Amino acid sequence: MPQKLALICSLLALGVSPALGEGDFIDSSALHAAGLVKYWQLPLPLQPGQELGFSYLVDDQVYAATRDGYVYAIDAQTGAIRWVKQVTTAGYPIRQPCHAGSQTVFVTPPAFFQYDRYSGQPIRGVETRFPTGSAAVSDGLRFYIGGIDQRIYAFFLDQDFEDWKARATGQIVSQPALLDRYLYFAGDDGSVYACVAADKQYYWRARRVGSITADLAASNNGIYVASRDHSLYALSPQDGGVLWRTRFSGPLYEPPVLTPEVVFQYCPDDGLAAVNAGTVGVEERVRWTLPRGRKLLTTDEKWAYLLARDESILVAKLDDGNIVHDIPAAGFTMPMPSPGVAALYLASKDGRIFCARKRGVPIVLAEEVRRASLGPAGAGEESEATAEAAGAKAAEEDPLKSKRPGPPIGGKSKVSKEYTGD
Repeated sequence: MPQKLALICSLLALGVSPALGEGDFIDSSALHAAGLVKYWQLPLPLQPGQELGFSYLVDDQVYAATRDGYVYAIDAQTGAIRWVKQVTTAGYPIRQPCHAGSQTVFVTPPAFFQYDRYSGQPIRGVETRFPTGSAAVSDGLRFYIGGIDQRIYAFFLDQDFEDWKARATGQIVSQPALLDRYLYFAGDDGSVYACVAADKQYYWRARRVGSITADLAASNNGIYVASRDHSLYALSPQDGGVLWRTRFSGPLYEPPVLTPEVVFQYCPDDGLAAVNAGTVGVEERVRWTLPRGRKLLTTDEKWAYLLARDESILVAKLDDGNIVHDIPAAGFTMPMPSPGVAALYLASKDGRIFCARKRGVPIVLAEEVRRASLGPAGAGEESEATAEAAGAKAAEEDPLKSKRPGPPIGGKSKVSKEYTGD
């Protein structure tokens, strides 16, 4: 692994794509027939037996994480590796990170870590005094974490102790959501809460639905709650009232992917459903359902681009779900939705990262890859942290890497006092 990483970083420093010389991960002619083109592809230098377990698209950066705790930060526009760090150890999952300005925040069960978003330079690592339960979300000033001790916590980026905390009536294992100045969070007992993010001032508490373990999703159309009671709820951001409810054949374990007009929800029993998001004038709530469907990748004016359960990319009509193109994508089981960007991002367990876009988009130039690997324009020369990321030695010496051995901590909390904003 160190030799491969060193080679990749050397190629990036010379402005050469690390995917140079690799065969196409997905057939180019099949993509071309669907109006798509390979934009970039990247084989990560994994060790024998090592595999990816998690992949996330956060703003303009892809985070691909192995099951033993290594994280690759990749520029989503060019496929350039910016850095790699061992954020945690085997046995601790890599939850979806969040961005707070120029920082990336990772949360593991016993701790949270902050890195420079572009260089990977360690900034802060704090072992929490509570067992974390969710990924973090940030408004740029604070970040917010749910705990399995039935509390939600707010931390300033430059402080090691919480700014405030508030109680819920269930363990908080779903990622909270931010909308305007409000923070929305849910307990696994089915309660949904809203408070002012700056000071935890109570806003509302929704009536209990079924158990909630899926991350919340928020837009001006509503606060979306995927529940294990077989239902997707759209709640009013203003008072928590139910705007609409859509029933499925089984429990929902994942959050929906939001677009302005359609909400895409996966249910293991039904497949992928396109749900009309409007609150008035909607005759049929479910627009269509694809039993083969697994996850929305992106949309445009006419088409929905999906990953299927059988490892294919499907291009379906947005209005009725009729499939017009079926592109084999063997091994790609980790979709990274980008509903606001006309790009398809996929990852495989063997370390392949792939990006496709619509035909006609200018190709990535070598100079763009070189600049992307160094961070934003004007960031200066390649940092020492980027060079260090090329070897396992630097990763092993990372001062933010958790030293706590053993399986993830957790368990049932005895806290049961209802959240009141105190």
